[in-house]
Amino acid sequence: MLLLYGGYNELADILVNLTSLATEMGCLVFEGYVLTVLAPNGEAMTRLTTDQLSEPGSPENILYYHMIPEYQTEESMYNAVRRFGKVRYDTLRLPHKVVAREADGSVKFGQGEGSAYLFDPDIYTDGRISVQGIDAVLFAPDDTKATQTADPNRKPPAIVTNKKKIKLRRGQYLPSDLDLVLSVLLVSLQIAQK
Repeated sequence: MLLLYGGYNELADILVNLTSLATEMGCLVFEGYVLTVLAPNGEAMTRLTTDQLSEPGSPENILYYHMIPEYQTEESMYNAVRRFGKVRYDTLRLPHKVVAREADGSVKFGQGEGSAYLFDPDIYTDGRISVQGIDAVLFAPDDTKATQTADPNRKPPAIVTNKKKIKLRRGQYLPSDLDLVLSVLLVSLQIAQK
């Protein structure tokens, strides 16, 4: 099964369980909107506590904070932080923005203990949807409970540049559990077209 690859199955599970969110995202993309998803890897998702997920609306808020309503690739984000130092991206969790800056040769999102590095870039890109792998779950600045579980000694991960026998190509699905997320989006697009 595709969920065994890639390390993003926890995010995929949350998105699949929130079918209204997946449908909404599909409709936005169908209408011509573009979207960048900052996808925490499976290890990052397993660090979430029950308290962080049990509050009403919490899974949705977490996902909305990881979605940028513009099309960004690793190259465009890295060039922006190199040029401007700090970039604030709008998220679907209004009015919150996610801050990006250059750190240790990579793009770092968030601030302080609640930050995440871009380490698995351009997992999927097709001109409308871009999925960028990050190594931690991001929380909006007012989510104080979230920052209590962050590891202050966490070092930036090694950037994944080559996957085993996988050639990244624009618009091609990758053999990972993010296929499930993208499949949900594509099904939602098909439903929206009818």
